[in-house]
Amino acid sequence: MFHPLSLVIPFLILLPNLMFIGLQPRNKPNEEDKGNPIFSVAEAVGRVGVFLIPLFSSIHIDHFYEVISLIGMIVSLSLYYLGWIRYVRGDREYSLLFAPMFGIPVPLAISPVLYFLFAAVVLHSPYLFACGVIFAIGHILSSLSAYNKDS
Repeated sequence: MFHPLSLVIPFLILLPNLMFIGLQPRNKPNEEDKGNPIFSVAEAVGRVGVFLIPLFSSIHIDHFYEVISLIGMIVSLSLYYLGWIRYVRGDREYSLLFAPMFGIPVPLAISPVLYFLFAAVVLHSPYLFACGVIFAIGHILSSLSAYNKDS
């Protein structure tokens, strides 16, 4: 059964990406290195899962743990949006896509991963959780690699 309302979950993560699609980063390194192919595949597989699986799960906010997870989603999403605001206000500097914020390394990678892991609880979806872990492995490790190359 389809639950179109649940698509709001991936949409909220895509929103800044869609808004800033024309605002490409400045001072991006001109490297041929595409990163670790295993991380790239994990990130791609996880990304497909975290964006499609919510369509098959309904949102539940009836129990205390679901409310806590919803709060976790809101905090993670807020951190993600703050990272994008910092990027735009920082003249779209490439390094700001990976630079630590509030002591959190690669916050634009960690915050969406946490968001989807919390969403797995709200959606009661072990499949979303599994895809979130796969996405985390690829996305966070690729971002850390890019950050370490840049610094």
